[in-house]
Parts: sequence; structure tokens; C-alpha cells
Amino acid sequence: MGVGRVPMWHLWTILLLVPPLGGLGPPLCPREPFYFLIAIMKMLGNKNDGTLYTPDDLSVCPAETLGCFRLELSVIGFEEGPLVGTAVFRLQRLLDALGSRLWVTGQGPCPPCEGHPQRPVPLFLAKLLELLQGACARHLASA
Repeated sequence: MGVGRVPMWHLWTILLLVPPLGGLGPPLCPREPFYFLIAIMKMLGNKNDGTLYTPDDLSVCPAETLGCFRLELSVIGFEEGPLVGTAVFRLQRLLDALGSRLWVTGQGPCPPCEGHPQRPVPLFLAKLLELLQGACARHLASA
């Protein structure tokens, strides 16, 4: 067998051991959203020159709530320039993927983003981090 050739049974073993993303098992909480969120928090420091609509609870209308955070992140990306903007864009893409795996759309009326209280940017980012950690902990605990 030449170098660089992988026997076919190795590939089948790998395919059998790796669960599909949409599998029946518990959703995984990847590190990347946390990495980009922490990076944005560090880049902005205690910059406190604006407020953003900040949902308090992911258990009510979780997909819509996550969508509000995603929308409000756009404001940070727009106002802070390309370096922060790139990190925000990556975080938004990761939140989209995570949201589709972790949460379903809520039942009943969900408040619009503008219905949530306005908080300073550092508190907005801290709340997003807290909610993501809580959601991941709940899903891992229910596994």
C-alpha cells in the first residue's frame, strides 16, 4: 500500500464513528462562538458609548431571541470598523449555525427586538455569553 492511500475500511470506520450534525444525539456546543464573543469583548473593553436591545431570557422564544442578539451585533460591527466587524460577522454566522441546532422557533407571540431593554454594549455582550453558556449547559445536562 502506498503512502497517502487510506484503506477503504478506515473511511467506513470514521464515517460510522462520527455522528451526523443533525443526528438524534444531543447538540454539540462548539467553542468557536465563545472564542469570537470573548475576542469582541476584549477588543471593545469597557467601551460604553451606546446601548443595544438586550434579551434577558433564551427560554422564551429562543430562536427569535438569538436572532435579536444577531441583529444587534450588526450595530457593533458597523460602528467599530473592519477588525471588530470581521469578528462580529464570524460570530453571527456561528450563532446562525448554533441556533439551528440548539433551538426551535418559539410558540405563541414573541416580543420584537425593540421590546427588550436597552443595555450598554459590555452588558449586552456579557448577557449573550451568559445565555449561550446556560443554553449549552442545559443541553449537555439533558444528554
